[in-house]
Amino acid sequence: MGDGVVYFPEGLPGFESLTRFVLLREDDLLPVVLLCSLTEPSVSCPIVPIQCIEKGYELRLNEDDCAVLGLAGPAVVGQNVQCLAIVSLGDGTRPASANLFAPIVISLEILTAKQVIQFESNYAAVAEV
Repeated sequence: MGDGVVYFPEGLPGFESLTRFVLLREDDLLPVVLLCSLTEPSVSCPIVPIQCIEKGYELRLNEDDCAVLGLAGPAVVGQNVQCLAIVSLGDGTRPASANLFAPIVISLEILTAKQVIQFESNYAAVAEV
């Protein structure tokens, strides 16, 4: 995953007009990376590779998801897509958590992304990390 511009054709839920993001890395914070909007720099969120939280995570994409991501074949995490969980860092009263129910999926070939809801799964939107 390079530090190039990641394009979200549909934006992110709640931020549909924001379509261009970058991934900012700080070695001290890895594996956490910051997803930052290029249009509205105040919009950012910490993300982490989903395998860091759930080793056997089973990503499910439908035909529409694959079309948005420009995938001709099946999605294989680490080969043609990266799967990332949005993380809430906690506030001292609540522990850190990750959204496993709606990961961000990035096509590694064309750096196009989508937040994909895992409707037919048991993954939680607030999974303690």
